[in-house]
Amino acid sequence: MKARTCKTPVIPKEGAGVVEKAARCDKNVLILGETGTGKDVTARRVHELSNRREHPFVAINCASLPDDLVEAELFGYARGSFTGAVRDKEGLLEAAGNGTVFLDEIGELPFPLQAKVLRMIDKRETRRIGETVTRTVTARFIFATNRDLEEEVRTGRFRRDLYFRINVVRIRLPPLRERREDIPRLVHQILERENERDRTRKDLSPEALGRLMTYDYPGNIRELENIIERAFVLCEDAIIRDEDLIFEGHSRASEKDGLVTPEILRETLASCRWNKTKAAGEIGRSRRHLYRLLEKYRMDDCIRRIFFP
Repeated sequence: MKARTCKTPVIPKEGAGVVEKAARCDKNVLILGETGTGKDVTARRVHELSNRREHPFVAINCASLPDDLVEAELFGYARGSFTGAVRDKEGLLEAAGNGTVFLDEIGELPFPLQAKVLRMIDKRETRRIGETVTRTVTARFIFATNRDLEEEVRTGRFRRDLYFRINVVRIRLPPLRERREDIPRLVHQILERENERDRTRKDLSPEALGRLMTYDYPGNIRELENIIERAFVLCEDAIIRDEDLIFEGHSRASEKDGLVTPEILRETLASCRWNKTKAAGEIGRSRRHLYRLLEKYRMDDCIRRIFFP
């Protein structure tokens, strides 16, 4: 398993001071936040600001590995230690060397393995499966989760001693809906990245930015990235307008096939009081696409209501 790589970072502003302080020390860091708030980017930023920046940054997603492979990936294994172990394999904890180990979604770590991770953090030692040789762990640790670990401890799904061990320096990343003032800066970062990649110079209209500021972003920064990237591709000129923005979270299309039926279209337009921009957002389409749907379904009465309400 290779270390996970991030796209050009879209950095959350929240907690910047704590990030800098965390980078200057070598204590364990716990990053909390909903999915898509930028936990992985924040972890990488802590590493890049630390004196370990010249060493590896190894990211391990505990939720993406099958339970029976987590231990083998973390600690490594000796040849012949189990079926399929045809050679010695270095664990990711060893591979990090003097760098940083980022254990993402630590709340998903299988309960039996939590004791081994706790011992590794406490003793700073690791042992490959099937070996008796103990190796020293010199990396620093950053952890992240979208779970409420205190609740997980109360319900017995997460070890209390491990929770206290990893929760030394805490960084909480609020959801994007609680920090809308960050949206213009994040949009600017995303556009800069896309323009640099495509060697273009596209910008966002004030109306489009205004619409972005009113959305709740259940997917947080990751969803904002997807919306801008999609609009960047669909935009036909140098200005991304509000009709180029598609908000999947607002879609009222059929869950079965993703189609917007005439019934849904008529109901949505009426509920939006024939506001074409709002109605397009509700069905997760651009205004241009909304007009195409009206023409496709020959909904002349709705077209008249839009232009002559």
